[in-house]
Amino acid sequence: MNPNVSDEFETAPLDADKWLIQGTDGVLKSNWIGRAPSQFSTDNVRIEDGLLKLQARWEPDFEFAKKRDFSWKEMKEGLAYENITTAAVICKNEFLYGYMEIRCKAADASVTSAFWATGSKTELDVFEFSGRPKQRHKLHLESELWSSIHDWSKKGGPTTWTDRLQLDFKVAEGFHVYGLDWDPEYLKFYADGKLVRTVLRREIGDEAWVITGPIAIWVDSETFPWHGIPDKDDLPVDYEIDYIRVWQKPDYEVRPREIASEESTPADNPPSTQEASFGFEGPIRVGDQQEDWWIAEDSRPYFQISNEKPLTGRQSLKFSHPSRLDERAVAFAPNGCLNIPAGEHLLSVNVWLEPNCSTKRINVILDDPWYELKPFDLTGLATGEWITLSQTFQRQAASGTKDRPRVIVTAEDAGNVGSVLFIDDLSIR
Repeated sequence: MNPNVSDEFETAPLDADKWLIQGTDGVLKSNWIGRAPSQFSTDNVRIEDGLLKLQARWEPDFEFAKKRDFSWKEMKEGLAYENITTAAVICKNEFLYGYMEIRCKAADASVTSAFWATGSKTELDVFEFSGRPKQRHKLHLESELWSSIHDWSKKGGPTTWTDRLQLDFKVAEGFHVYGLDWDPEYLKFYADGKLVRTVLRREIGDEAWVITGPIAIWVDSETFPWHGIPDKDDLPVDYEIDYIRVWQKPDYEVRPREIASEESTPADNPPSTQEASFGFEGPIRVGDQQEDWWIAEDSRPYFQISNEKPLTGRQSLKFSHPSRLDERAVAFAPNGCLNIPAGEHLLSVNVWLEPNCSTKRINVILDDPWYELKPFDLTGLATGEWITLSQTFQRQAASGTKDRPRVIVTAEDAGNVGSVLFIDDLSIR
C-alpha cells in the first residue's frame, strides 16, 4: 500500500500534510470553488467516529463568491453561488498506476458524492454518485456508477470516454467498497469486490487515453443542477468515507525531485532521474507541478512523443525529417527534473534507426549548470534494432533547480529528408 495517498481517517483532525481541504488559506486547486449554486467551505469537513465526512449544508448567510458559474452549458447566463455549501478534499501527493479503493456511503440528497482524480491536463472520474436526485424521474441515478475521462488540454475539458452502469444497490443506503485498477493498458472497476466494468486502452484509442501521468485523488460533494437542487429541508447530509487505500504498481512510483544542497554528499542525495519522464511515458511531478516533455512549435514537425516504437512502456521520442530543417529541432525534458551531484556520471540513450535513416548525430545538453555532452555518433549503426549508446562525463557542480536534459538534432546532422529514428529510456547515473 502507498501510505502517501492512503488514509484510514481514524484520528482527527485531517492530516494536513497529506490532504488539502479545498479553500484552506485561499488555496484552490484548479481554481475550482464548486459547482453553482453550491460552493466549497472549509468548515464542512470533519473526522468523526473513524469517518471522513463531507457535509452539504443549507447556509444562505455564507459569504458566497460574487461570480457566476458557466459550467452548465445550457444556462447561458450562468448560475449564481448561493444557499448551499459543500466540501472538497484533495490529496497533496500523486501516484501513477495502481489499485485505488474507497469504502463510503453517498450523501442521501440531490448532491454528488464523488471519487475522482486530476493530473496534468487530465481528469479521471471513478464515480460521481447522486444519492437522491431532486428530479424524481431520474431514480436510476440512485444506483448508477458513472465514470469518465476528460482531456483538459482542450477547451472545456471534453469527455474522451464515459460509461454508466446500474449497480444492484442504492449508493446512499449503506457503505460499499469501490475499486479501480488503473493500468497503462486498461481500467477495471469493482463494486464490493466484484468486477463490474473493464475498459481497454486499445478500444478507446490513444488520443482518448489521456490518463498517462501521475494523478491526485479528490473526494468532494457538489450540486449538479440538471438533476435538481436540494432545498432547506433536504440538508444537511454527509458524504461518509471510511478509508481510501492505494496500492502502487511496481516501477511506477512518483518521486519528487529533491534539490541538493551545497553541503550534501552523494550518499545523502544520490544521483536520480525521473524514469517516467526520461522514458517519455508521461508527466512527472516536479515540486508541486506535473510537467511533461516540451517541444517548441517550430520543432514539432520533427520531434514527437510517439507510440510507434517504444523500447519499454508505450512511448518513445520520434525524430522524423519530413522537410528541410533550417536550424535545429529540440525536445526539452521538464524543468527541474534532473538532480545529480558534481562528479563523474554515465549518460545512456537507446536509439532505433529506421532503414535509410541518414541522421548523423544527436546531441544532449544539460541545462543547469549548462553542459554540452559530446554528440552521439549514429553513422554506421545497424538499422531496425534498439542500440544503447553511452558516454561518461564530468560535472563540476551539482544540479541547479532548473536542471534538465534537452535532445537536439541540428540541420547539419539531420540527414536526408525522410530519415526517421526513435529515442527511448535516456538515463543518467
